[in-house]
Amino acid sequence: MAALPMLIACGSAIDARAQSSPPSGDEIVVQAELEKAERQVEALTREITRRPRTDKPISKRYSAVCVGVYGLSADFAHVLISRIEENARTLGIHVLGKGCQVNTLVAFTNDSRAEIERLRKAEPWLFETLLDYEYDRILRGNGAAQAWHSTQVKGADGKPFRTEMLPCPPACPPRAAEINDQAFASNISQQLRVDIEGSIVVFDNAHVPGKSIQQLADYASMRLFAPTDDVSNGAPGEMSTILSLFAEDGDAPDGLTAFDRAYLGALYKLPATARGAAIHDATWAAYRQGRYEIAGSSDTD
Repeated sequence: MAALPMLIACGSAIDARAQSSPPSGDEIVVQAELEKAERQVEALTREITRRPRTDKPISKRYSAVCVGVYGLSADFAHVLISRIEENARTLGIHVLGKGCQVNTLVAFTNDSRAEIERLRKAEPWLFETLLDYEYDRILRGNGAAQAWHSTQVKGADGKPFRTEMLPCPPACPPRAAEINDQAFASNISQQLRVDIEGSIVVFDNAHVPGKSIQQLADYASMRLFAPTDDVSNGAPGEMSTILSLFAEDGDAPDGLTAFDRAYLGALYKLPATARGAAIHDATWAAYRQGRYEIAGSSDTD
């Protein structure tokens, strides 16, 4: 029996030596690749994400979509809509059937900026939830595509706020207040979510030639279903995104890339109350799983 403690002690010494052995060359290479990819994913996530308003969660689509296309021939429009609807279903977004009222629009015009100014005057309801800086943000970039969302702040459970007139002394004017009247309240965590109620992407026809329907549909999907900006000078490093479709340098991918799918997948798995910063770690986790833990994955579909 005296030999047993000695065997255990020897085994412990062997384990300690094994654990302290230096990593192999392959392990060092993989670790370096992971660190490089993480930096690139973080940089690209920061570049494309439109920051939510102060103290508001990041917005996304909760209700069903009805996709419509304006300014494109019927055959091409059908293919474009089918691809966008496919992307929506992948994210768990319900798609309405024929005859629905369009709430997700893709338009093709000869002057995208002029079309937005026209819509602002003719259809002001499309812009009523935007602050001035958010409207100005629409017009940034090279004019190839403009995108924005109509949003509504709701309770974390999806219940709209209730409007209530506040009591006031006889001398002061009546005041309306928005009440977050949900079943479960918390003083610890934020009890809000931001719903994308409507989405619009306006393409400028001068920039469309040479782009495939899949490229246009996937680019539109990134802008319609997530609060994103395009990439004007190409993605950082070796990372690629369909949002570089109209970049001045570099070749655009054929469709949604591994990064794009990781970003969208991460966004739609985040809690409804998640702040904008949460998308950074979530995107890297989704990208790492898709690229480094699933054998045989490719950068684009």
